[in-house]
Amino acid sequence: MPADALPQPRALSARAALPGTVTLRHEYLDALGRPLTGTVTLIGKAGARLDGITVPPAPVTAELAGGVLEVALLPDVYHLEGSLRTKEGARVSVRDEITLQSPASRPDAL
Repeated sequence: MPADALPQPRALSARAALPGTVTLRHEYLDALGRPLTGTVTLIGKAGARLDGITVPPAPVTAELAGGVLEVALLPDVYHLEGSLRTKEGARVSVRDEITLQSPASRPDAL
């Protein structure tokens, strides 16, 4: 097979969102309203295959910016674990399960 007939990798930058993603935005503050710092690991349960891209349910880690976690993820149920720090350096662990739905599948969507 000629080289130009082979599938070409999609050029995605590290900041480019995959098609069909939903933005998850969550703010983490201490009791005085100051932003926490640290990282959060997200693990999807199902993964996805779309437009020739396979996205397995592999763990991904995101850094909080100004106490805010903001990531573009495919619709799925995500297990979230974070290791956060207060301004004084105290460690805080967070665990949660978050369900992200595509806008078309939400009951309030038109």
